[in-house]
Amino acid sequence: MKKISYILVILACSVIILKTCGVVDVEADLTITNSEADTKFKANSETVLSYFDDWINEDLDYDKYYAKNAFVNGTTYGSKDTLTVEDRKASHKKMWEKYDFTYSKPLVLLPGVDSKTKEMDGSVRMYYNMNVTLTETQKSVSVPLYVSFEFNDEGKITNLVLYGDITAYFNSLETE
Repeated sequence: MKKISYILVILACSVIILKTCGVVDVEADLTITNSEADTKFKANSETVLSYFDDWINEDLDYDKYYAKNAFVNGTTYGSKDTLTVEDRKASHKKMWEKYDFTYSKPLVLLPGVDSKTKEMDGSVRMYYNMNVTLTETQKSVSVPLYVSFEFNDEGKITNLVLYGDITAYFNSLETE
């Protein structure tokens, strides 16, 4: 029992010393849920959910969701590194003509952090499975994806990056 007491005292002293030196900020973790970033994250998460519903329904109002200077980082094989919203519109139109899309629920939404400060910044990260069906054959595949959304102060998407081997999945639908 004495050993446990000594260990607890040593741990408590270590936390006090580290906190005093500025190495550990215990209070920051306790207040993060009431922060402005948390409020932005919740609002931006609602935007992401609405965006995906509209995208699946092939009724996406790009002006509603994207900032004027928004860009999308292409991650599919052969795509440009950076796509404009106009590029995205054209890409969606081609995909919607050939494929039907749904997604598996729940969508897993996580708060993003600023890469320099490591603080929540209101951005949204999302994991989900997109179900793709080739309309002509009704052949389907489920694609696990990760998406990163950055937003401006008006709650519009400024950058979207989609990670996943989408090209391989589309190609798999084309083979017999």
